[in-house]
Amino acid sequence: MSAPSLRPIFFAFAGLALIAGLLLFAGADDTADWFSWTILPPLSAAALGAYYGAAFALLLAAARSPSWAGARPIAYPVLAIATILLAITLIHLDKFDMDSLFGIFWLCAYIVAPPLLLVGILRERGGDGEAGGGARRLPAGLRAALAAEGAVMLAAAALMLLAPDSAADLWPWALTPLTSRALGAFTLGVALVALMVVRDDALVLFRGTAAAYTALGLLQLLAVALHNGDLGDDGLANGLYIAFCGAIAATGAYGVIAARASSRS
Repeated sequence: MSAPSLRPIFFAFAGLALIAGLLLFAGADDTADWFSWTILPPLSAAALGAYYGAAFALLLAAARSPSWAGARPIAYPVLAIATILLAITLIHLDKFDMDSLFGIFWLCAYIVAPPLLLVGILRERGGDGEAGGGARRLPAGLRAALAAEGAVMLAAAALMLLAPDSAADLWPWALTPLTSRALGAFTLGVALVALMVVRDDALVLFRGTAAAYTALGLLQLLAVALHNGDLGDDGLANGLYIAFCGAIAATGAYGVIAARASSRS
């Protein structure tokens, strides 16, 4: 294992992501009592919980990666997510319940996370940054799907982060500026994961992230199924969102199958 500076950080953050994911996904109707801020409608909470659930799988994959090369496509996006969430928290601090343990813990966690990740990344840079000679490339279809999905998510994240009111007009359900930006931070992170995997173009490096990618799509679809009453009346927006989540799940599943087949050959 060649990422000792980051491994304990990834394991710790994976545990926190699991807790946040459970609170948000299972407790989507109770965020006023059991989360750092009140998230409405519940579909927004469940969608954010789906991101944390995928982050749990992603961080575990990074922690278990045998090389910095395998952890790198996860480490940088996680740093971006943590840094942006800290900025969003400070911008919307009045929306957080700072009289509760949940609000205080959220703020402290995102103050600590970016510098911890940055120090770990700086220590690992210059290590074994490549997949190794002869590494099998991504199948052409998988690479194209990741590139296209990454580009779409990058554009959506930019809109959600920089123009949350405009994003709310296009989104399938009602978004507040805070929720738009929180979802946008995770969307940006997933986009960066996809695009970094495309850049590295090594199937072995996608093995650890493919399962998390699949989980993200499936959890988002489950969130919509459980809270479909929160969807708006725009059938096109609803259909496009559901189709895109399905595409994410299918791309991840394709990656899992391709990586397993490659490891057996």
